[in-house]
Amino acid sequence: MSEHLQEQGEIDPAKLFDLLSPEYMASPYDAYRVAREKAPVCPMAADGPWIVTGQEEMAAVLQDPTRFTSRTNTHGTYAFTDECRELLSGSVYYRVTPFNADPEDHGRFRSFIDEEFSPTALRRHEPAVRAAAAALVAEFKDTGGVDLLAGLAYPLPLTVLCDIIGVPAEDRATVKGWLGDWLLMQVLPLPPEDQLRCAKSVLAYEEYVRGLLADRRRQPADDLLTALADAAAQSDPVCTVDDAVLALLVLLASGHETTTHLIANTVHRLLADRKQWERLVADPGLIPAAVEEGLRFNTSVQSAPRVVTEDVTLGGVAVPAGAKVHAMVAAAGRDPGTADDPETFSLDRTTLPRHFAFGHGPHSCLGADLARLQGRVALEALVEAVPELALAPDFAPQHLPGGLVINGLLALPVTWPTS
Repeated sequence: MSEHLQEQGEIDPAKLFDLLSPEYMASPYDAYRVAREKAPVCPMAADGPWIVTGQEEMAAVLQDPTRFTSRTNTHGTYAFTDECRELLSGSVYYRVTPFNADPEDHGRFRSFIDEEFSPTALRRHEPAVRAAAAALVAEFKDTGGVDLLAGLAYPLPLTVLCDIIGVPAEDRATVKGWLGDWLLMQVLPLPPEDQLRCAKSVLAYEEYVRGLLADRRRQPADDLLTALADAAAQSDPVCTVDDAVLALLVLLASGHETTTHLIANTVHRLLADRKQWERLVADPGLIPAAVEEGLRFNTSVQSAPRVVTEDVTLGGVAVPAGAKVHAMVAAAGRDPGTADDPETFSLDRTTLPRHFAFGHGPHSCLGADLARLQGRVALEALVEAVPELALAPDFAPQHLPGGLVINGLLALPVTWPTS
């Protein structure tokens, strides 16, 4: 802990951010509130990482990609064994993804990729999103009960992103497994044997995506794979093939997990307060407000990690070069400056709250509008097909061990009466 905090004697960040405690995993927002009020910039331990919960301090971090770089964001949070690092050394795993590159390269790539997620592109994708949601709900609506996470919240964004990217339907179960292993390496401290297994899985995943890009050079299609394959083949390419491989891995992971838990967390909140769900059924026009409030109140993404490139002063606190900083974007949604009565989930806000659920600054999420669309469509499909939806009587929430990265449920069992 820093000398400043020791002198203050106010909080012990290591205890406050006990990442494996059931209470923290269920709701880290009490910890965010305490930290925001008493130490909005603080180290969890003597060697970090530094936790940033103040909204102004977060904005300063996220708007400055030069002093707070995201270049190593996809290299894993925890150390790997020598064997695992050697295995990954010939892959793109330790390459800087175009999404996290330095400003000039990042800006050029984002200008290109943003077209694929523009309002025009979303209007083109919306019928497929609605068809996918309707098909998934149709599979369980007559059963009287389902794990909504497995039945809708997980497969919907996976299906939508795979369609946009161009992943063949017959390969998606395999891709799902590879994706899970890639994410494990990002967020959890794995034992050596699991590190090695996941590393081998990641190599197979990379080669598969590389093969898809090569296929699109031979047989173009109307998908993101073709756009990236064409971009990499230009004389002055906006990205290389290696860049394209890594960008697709990151896009599928970030666009999938975040939307999955946006849907599940929001439905859980609505069903936990039965009157909120009933209001939505009576007035589906409130669905956009429910999605936005879900993003603010309990967003799936907890932090935006950065590495400090030079000694800086942040919120009056000295942070050394090389330090890992976590801008806790989820904390911004409960900041008193974000919304009136921020600890209340409300469908009646007259102005949009200024949350950071999709980040802030030049590295903000390019798929924000697609995530919102999927959240709305998922709720619309549920309200129409199973309006008497309720949490399973024996449901006791269990949460992902997402550390500083993800906050979400392991399952969301729901029931409804059937005729």
